Amino acid sequence: MSHLKRATLLTTLTFITALLCTAQEQKPEIKVEYNRFEDLTIVRLRPMVITKSASHELSMAASFANSGRTVQVNDDVSIHFISLAPSWQYETDRSLILLIDDERLPLRTVLYEKRVLANQAFETMAVELSHKTLTQIANAKEVVGRLGDREFELSKPVLEGLRELARRMKSP
Repeated sequence: MSHLKRATLLTTLTFITALLCTAQEQKPEIKVEYNRFEDLTIVRLRPMVITKSASHELSMAASFANSGRTVQVNDDVSIHFISLAPSWQYETDRSLILLIDDERLPLRTVLYEKRVLANQAFETMAVELSHKTLTQIANAKEVVGRLGDREFELSKPVLEGLRELARRMKSP
């Protein structure tokens, strides 16, 4: 199983837990976990809501992993988008475009999974980015995006969390 698939599954489980204990105020939370059975250390930014309506919630998380018990310098990160709605939102259109301080960054979602959870359509999508691209996103003044036909803007707490994750990728 690839890092992207493993990290997406772990992020999915984290998101389900987060759904059960939703806080009013979002603060970035980074967790480091070691999986002794796979000898894998995963560093994750907990899912944070990036857009919400009465019937749809879209959250974003991020993670990177390495072999061994300790966090090591890493060049790749997975960005995860998690959707919860009454029906499938991204089954046919998962195109992802980010505008980083008005500079267009088209991305392709690499992984897509869907399942029904508590009578809701639960979808996860992921894309891999380089540390350089993550840093560019995290340090931007404004990041707006479109996933499928949904537009969103990354809040200051989300950008804060991405900055911290980028820092940990280069200084374990």
